[in-house]
Amino acid sequence: MKCNPDSDFGGAASTPTARPRPRCIAILGPTCSWKSDVAVEVAETLGGEIISCDSMQVYRGLDIGTAKPDLRTRNRVRHHFIDILDIHAPFSAGVFSEEVERVLADLNSRGRPGVLVGGTGLYARAVIYGLSNRPGDWRISQEVWAEHGSPGGPERLRTELATAAPGHAALTEPNPRRLMRAVAVLRMTGHAPTSEQPSDRPNIPKPGFAQWVILPTMDVLRERIANRTRAMLAAGWIEETQRLVQAGLLDTPTAKQALGYRDIADYIKRPHSERSLEELLTVLCRRTTAYARRQRTWFRHQHPGSRTIEVSDAATTSADLAKTIRRELQTIQPHPA
Repeated sequence: MKCNPDSDFGGAASTPTARPRPRCIAILGPTCSWKSDVAVEVAETLGGEIISCDSMQVYRGLDIGTAKPDLRTRNRVRHHFIDILDIHAPFSAGVFSEEVERVLADLNSRGRPGVLVGGTGLYARAVIYGLSNRPGDWRISQEVWAEHGSPGGPERLRTELATAAPGHAALTEPNPRRLMRAVAVLRMTGHAPTSEQPSDRPNIPKPGFAQWVILPTMDVLRERIANRTRAMLAAGWIEETQRLVQAGLLDTPTAKQALGYRDIADYIKRPHSERSLEELLTVLCRRTTAYARRQRTWFRHQHPGSRTIEVSDAATTSADLAKTIRRELQTIQPHPA
């Protein structure tokens, strides 16, 4: 296990005395990187509360497949942004960032730090660095979301975007949220969005944030992903998906984006002789591994000022990682709040 400090969070390392506590400690990384367990241990030590930074765990009903913390863990340390929305409801990085600021203000007024933990990169950036200067209008975003969910809505939105920007990447992107975001920006500005340039993104953390990125090697992640996926299937992921299918909830933009649920729904619909459970496991592991690889790339490049903890030993424990973070908290000083 190796820790690579990129910065001192805005100030030189100070003496052990008179060191202010960060208002928020961020523990980030790809899926299956110990971060949730590490965050609980750190939060308990500091008397903090968990701020879940996962765009799918906010939704009720997506439990096993999103590796949502169980009730025992949530009773051990208070968690925010778990099970706060029905699966039909829209949510965004901008709204999340605003709500997190309200939670942090409350926690800090009570002398408690927030412990931000998760792997949704855009949400984490929005909280820690702020969003780019792109325009936003919650009302228009809601209108686009509602239109997408109406009969023929996705086709109308694609036509609208294709008319303004033929060949736009969102037209063929399987993630429906990117189509909706592109149309929303088009309606707000009259121009389809282009990819953000690095200069569009704020690269200085907001005051009071200290952040760690846990980056296991891909070999370690593959092993952990395979073990967890087996455990999730054994815990009832297929049955959970069946309930969502029966309720018609897998047709929402949110559920379509949730990793693995569509593959399980496809497995349920086919005769099991055509696709074995072992084949399903292989598909789920492959998709999750590809997602973890993208997350590793994101967190390597999108979080300047973070400290990276590289992990090459699968025997590493959450206690080891939490100890590293607690030790480094004694030697660094974040931006003043």
